[in-house]
Amino acid sequence: MQVNATRRAFGLLLLLLGALLPLTATTVSAEIVCCDSTEFDLFLIGDNSEATLTPFTSELVGISDKAVSQSVQGTEVIATWKLVWEHSSTIPEATWRFNIAYDVENAAGVHANATVDVMIGGTQYSGESDNPGTYMTGSGSTGVDIEIPARTITSGDTIEVSFAIRSILFTQPGDDSAIRFIWGEDTDSHIRVQMPLLDVEMPNALIVGEEVFFPVILRSGFGDRMWTSLDSFEFKVGGISISDVRAPSRVTGGVEVPFVWNPGPNPIDGARLANLSLYLNAGDVPIQSDRNHDITFEEGGGTQTYEFGEPVRTAGSELVVDISVDYDGATISRSVELTISGAMAQWLRWGMDNIGNTTLSSDNWFSSVSGSAVAPDLRQNNFVDQAEQEAFLNHIDSSTRNLEIFLDNGAMALDPNALFEADLFDMNPEVSVDLKGATGISSEPLSIRIDVVMTLAGQESLMLISDFTRVQLDSIWHEIDLHVTLSTGPFSGLYDIRADGVEVSHMRMGITEIVTVDVTDLSDVSVFEVEYTLAPNALFSPFVTLLASLLMLVVAVVFGMRMTRRRSRVIVSLSSVLFLGLLGYVYVLSSLPPQFVMAIAGGMVGLMIPIALISPHRYDDSLLSDGSLAEDYEVAMDRVVPTVDCPACGTSNPVESSQRPIRIPCGGCGRNLRIEA
Repeated sequence: MQVNATRRAFGLLLLLLGALLPLTATTVSAEIVCCDSTEFDLFLIGDNSEATLTPFTSELVGISDKAVSQSVQGTEVIATWKLVWEHSSTIPEATWRFNIAYDVENAAGVHANATVDVMIGGTQYSGESDNPGTYMTGSGSTGVDIEIPARTITSGDTIEVSFAIRSILFTQPGDDSAIRFIWGEDTDSHIRVQMPLLDVEMPNALIVGEEVFFPVILRSGFGDRMWTSLDSFEFKVGGISISDVRAPSRVTGGVEVPFVWNPGPNPIDGARLANLSLYLNAGDVPIQSDRNHDITFEEGGGTQTYEFGEPVRTAGSELVVDISVDYDGATISRSVELTISGAMAQWLRWGMDNIGNTTLSSDNWFSSVSGSAVAPDLRQNNFVDQAEQEAFLNHIDSSTRNLEIFLDNGAMALDPNALFEADLFDMNPEVSVDLKGATGISSEPLSIRIDVVMTLAGQESLMLISDFTRVQLDSIWHEIDLHVTLSTGPFSGLYDIRADGVEVSHMRMGITEIVTVDVTDLSDVSVFEVEYTLAPNALFSPFVTLLASLLMLVVAVVFGMRMTRRRSRVIVSLSSVLFLGLLGYVYVLSSLPPQFVMAIAGGMVGLMIPIALISPHRYDDSLLSDGSLAEDYEVAMDRVVPTVDCPACGTSNPVESSQRPIRIPCGGCGRNLRIEA
């Protein structure tokens, strides 16, 4: 009896295990389909505290260097490059090779010993150049091998590579002999390592409505940069390329990317092979991974949902900056509107929907926003509710410090001091947010507007705009457009505009001055600066400048006409038109200071005197006949011109006009002679 009971219990247990096996197989939601440890290059980039390592040639921007002269004694550390690893993995035993470019200056060669220290976590490994050292000539590269044993590396560990030289000896040195080590763009300075580059996971496909989502998770020591800094990729389902890629989300140690396939009407159930090809850099052999998905379509569309995580801010965003500045003589009002679209817009909406989410990491900017005013049922519902938008707005509008942190490296990677003339603390900023009707977690445009007013206190020169993006290894902003307009009042003018790195338009339109800056395709490495100098007082304002210039132009024209009463006015008339056009150009289109504009207008008055004096005398057309020039000459020779003697000086003056009475100036003493008959 006891044996039979034991057998029955054992059989029942086997049946239960058999029933559970299929269930266990169907709950496997993801497969790690790639990749083993591989050999790849970590390029050296950056200076000082920003010196780091990257496998992506797209991040190689700029060149860094350090020169070592013959006066250096002992050991000289050239640089230390640091990388924070973001995904736990195992490093196999291998020999890493460090290479750095150099250039020998004013010497035949350099003999030196080189040392490379590699720190992984808390353990250091070193390599040295072979005895008796390295001999370097001209331009080239030098290398050092470092033996790395098999070991693990965990998320958060730091990899540091330090390069130093010692025992430097120059051959045939000249003045200022030195050896310069160079790394960065187009130098091929790198350390070749062997370690896991990434893990690729492919969870089960999800049927969402009429679409099929194929999530792909990339986990790497380089975090979400493994996606955002890739040269290119290709994803295929059943041999068909898929171009619909939704916004990626951050996951632990990497990024999740949803590829979306629309199978069309009446799709057929069955297995679909999903294949992913990743091209780390241009010209590289692709990293391949694939998985079969068994897909069963439902009538009327799938009922599954795809849960988006925290969007990756660096997955491609556009920023349009519109700045309007008004100067009235006493204050300067500035409105800065930031229109954001792409991944950053999706991240902002996702963050507002996650206000009050206690699971956010401490380094997430939205974890500092109070969610006490947001009802629990409104949180994480994939919509930005009014209460969430108001909580976000209250956080950045109620505290200038919060606004500065948000604009700076806290979220937007923008420099507040470059966007505004002065410190935000002194200008009482007012902030507004416009979701433009898109309340879902989407990448549609949204705008943030900041209005400030600065009261002038003796300032003469102010910054209109300068490069305002923070340089980052993986930039948030892929496209940046800038539009700036500065306008003045009738009695508040500008003395000068100084621009470096961008084109500036400065015009005086009637009784106002307008300065515009329009730049497209800016990047976080663009460098530019625009300054404007205020006019010292109202005498140099647009209204006074225009009025004074027009008055001087009128004086010049009237003066010229008065001086040519008995002369040809062709030259004076042409000069008047020319002066009008010149004054219009100088006042409207040129960026000359106001006093120069008025000086040019005054110069027109002075120029009109010699122009009038060189104008020829007019001749009486009645003396000309319809005959030939010879006949007109004979008539002119026979013509008798009456004269009148001046009673004061006795000078005989010809009277060419038959008009009576008439006054003519005496050619001798200049007195006016009145002729009655």
